[in-house]
Formats: sequence, C-alpha cells, structure tokens
Amino acid sequence: MSFEAVRGQAAAVDVLTGALTSGRVAHAYAFVGPSGVGRKLVAIEFAKALLCHLGGHPTLAVGSCAACRKVGAGTHPDFMLIKPTPPESNPRGTVAIRIEAIRQLEQRAALCPAESAWKVFIVDDAGRMTPEAPQAFLKTLEEPPARTVIILILAQTRELPATVLSRCQVVRFVPLGEEEAVALLEARGMDGPTARLLARASQGRPGLALAQDPKEWVERREQALSILAEIGAGRVAAPEGWVGALFKWSETLGRDRALMEQLIETWWLWYRDLLCAKASGDPRLLIHGDRAAELTQGAAARSWEELLQGLAACREAWQALQRNVSPRLTLEVMLSRLALGAA
Repeated sequence: MSFEAVRGQAAAVDVLTGALTSGRVAHAYAFVGPSGVGRKLVAIEFAKALLCHLGGHPTLAVGSCAACRKVGAGTHPDFMLIKPTPPESNPRGTVAIRIEAIRQLEQRAALCPAESAWKVFIVDDAGRMTPEAPQAFLKTLEEPPARTVIILILAQTRELPATVLSRCQVVRFVPLGEEEAVALLEARGMDGPTARLLARASQGRPGLALAQDPKEWVERREQALSILAEIGAGRVAAPEGWVGALFKWSETLGRDRALMEQLIETWWLWYRDLLCAKASGDPRLLIHGDRAAELTQGAAARSWEELLQGLAACREAWQALQRNVSPRLTLEVMLSRLALGAA
C-alpha cells in the first residue's frame, strides 16, 4: 500500500488518499511543515500512486512496478524533482531554486505524459526560490496543463508570495511524537538510548537524525559540551586559561561552517535545557535527558540572566553565520560572551 513507509502524518496522508480515491486530485499542493518530518517522502509516495502502472490507486501503488521504481530512482519521464543548487559558475555558491529550473519545469509540464496518465513535479525546499522565480511560476499555477500535479515543499507559508500559495491546496505536516520518532529510529538500526536522544534533539524530526551518523553526533555533542566546560572552568582560576582555550578551539574548529552550525545548535539546546531545569520543568522536556543531573547542577549555579544571555549569544552566532560572517570570528565572539557572561 502506498504511504506505508510514512509515520506520524496521518492527517496529511488522509487528505491525499482521499484525493486519489475520489479522483479529485488538485493541480497544485503546498506541503507545509518543518524539515525532517516526511514531507518529501510523502510527496514521492504520492507521485508513485499517481504514476503507478497498477492503476494509480492508493491500495495498489505497492512500489514494485517499473513506474514506481523509476520514480524512486528519479528516472521516470513523467516525474521531476527540483531542489536548490549552487550556481553553475560557482559550485560553492549559495544554493537556491533559480528561474532556469522553473523554466525547465514549465517546458516539461507543457508536454503530454510519456508513460503514465499524470505528470508530477516536486519542488523541494521551495522557500529557497530566488525573488523572480515565484512570479515566473504563476502562469503555470493559474493555467496548469491537464493531468499535471505540482507539489511545493516548504517550511512556512510565508516563504512564498500569497499569490502562489492561494493557487495551491495546503497540506500540513507536524513533528512526530517522541515515541513515534524513537520507534522509527530504532527500526533504522539505532539503539534505544541513542534513538531517544536523537529523537529529542531533532525535536520530532527524525529525518534530520537519520541524515547524520549517530556515533558522530554523540561525539560532536561531547566535544561541544567539553568546550563549554573548559571555557567556564578556566575562567575562575585564571582568565588567561579560558582565553587560551578560546583561541585553541577557534583555530581548531573555526574553518568549518557546517561544523560550527552543529556546535551552535548543541549549545543552544543545552542552554534551553538549563533554562528548563532552573524552572523545575518536567524532566521529559529535556533534550539531553541522559545528563539531567549535570543540567540540574549547572542550572543551580547560574542566574536567570546568564542563561538568557547564553541563549541570546547562540541565536546571534547562528544569525552571524547565515550572514556569512566567518566561522572563526563567530566562534570567538560567542565563546567570549559565554565566558564573560558567567564571570
């Protein structure tokens, strides 16, 4: 049965299976929700159901026919997946969905189906369209070719102009419950404690947890927390200690933007947990629940102001990275603020 691999999105699946069963398939959909919850997976399963050689019925698209296999491999002539890419002239440039990709979609949409009764186009991370791309898209949405389905995947409706969203049927996606996420991660081979830790760290978005190596994630967390401990511990006895540690870590880690983003996210979640512990919140709310005792001790040793300053430092460091501030400078400024804020 189609959608059998989907977990935690019953409402979205019901909308789509209802459309397939009734034959009232919309010409355009907007799959709206956080990343890592199955938006793309559902879009591909929906494409399989429409293009399946077994009839395009939700109970028949088992994924075993030639059409379903081609959709999964991205080689079906009536299926197209568009995602953000860097400029052809600069492979390290900003990834985006540019107007050229939209023009290519429009050209293929104007053709008759080659093998199936439908044509399906998925625009992944549609919020990354360049400013001119959505406007170029409007004519296709207003006057869609027959038997054509376009699916836009985005995090929030405000990522695209209202003129575009008003021409789509919005299908909402939500984070998975903790137990659902844990079960999914365990089914993918993770041990119980690691699955629970990553289910909480991804905040119900198991796709994000599956996109990384669990062992590396745990090691990265330990490194991030050891840096915080070193910066804080050196400050009390000798200020030059934490200053030396700061420059050591900035030299070691300050060249990798992706790693910096991961470290900042870990620190943000740690300060979030400290705030929760200081407020005597439910331990089940802790992301780093396996270190509850350490969090309780750390929260008691810090003021409310220090915890809020720590969260602010993490937020501003993240924003700096998004503005292309160098990772090394971002790290130095952030860790300096955390160390001095604790002084």
